[in-house]
Amino acid sequence: MEIKLNSFLPCQSTYKKIEVFGYNSKSQPGLEITGINGRGKTIKEKFIFLSKKRKLRYPLKRFVLCVEGENLDKCQLDYLELPLLICFWSMANLLPLKRLDNCYASAKVSLDGEIHHWQAPDGLWQDLRAQDELRKERSIYLGPSKIDGSDFETIDVADMLAQSVGSFK
Repeated sequence: MEIKLNSFLPCQSTYKKIEVFGYNSKSQPGLEITGINGRGKTIKEKFIFLSKKRKLRYPLKRFVLCVEGENLDKCQLDYLELPLLICFWSMANLLPLKRLDNCYASAKVSLDGEIHHWQAPDGLWQDLRAQDELRKERSIYLGPSKIDGSDFETIDVADMLAQSVGSFK
C-alpha cells in the first residue's frame, strides 16, 4: 500500500508546504522515517509508544514514511508528527482513511494524545484554495472542526482518532 499526505510547517516567519508519503512491504518488519535527519528516530519511538499504549495491533510489515522538502532545518519539524502518524496508522489499517492525497495536516502530538495544531496564516488558506482551482479538486484539512476565517472543508481529526484508536483530544 502507498499513501501520500500534504502538510505545511512553520518556518521562521513563513510556512513551507511539504509532502509526506509512505509505503509498506513484506520485508523486515518495522517502521522507518526518512527525510527529517535525526528527528525520525524520536518520532518513530513516539509512534510505537502511542500504539502500544492503546494496545493497537498492526501487521508485521515494513512501514516506510518519507518527508519530501528542502531546507527543513529552520522549520518546526514537530508539526509533522500528526501527518506522519496518520499515514502510519492508515497504512496499518487502523484508521478509516485510504486516500489522503487531497488532504492537509499539520500538528504536534503529545504522549498523552493531545493534538496541538499550528495556527496557520490566512495566506495559507488562500494558496491552498488557488491550488484546488488548478487541480479542480477540493482539499480537506485534517484539523479542528472549524478554521477561523476560512470556509475550508475539515475533518475533526481528534474525533476521528478517538473513534478509531481511542483517547485523543
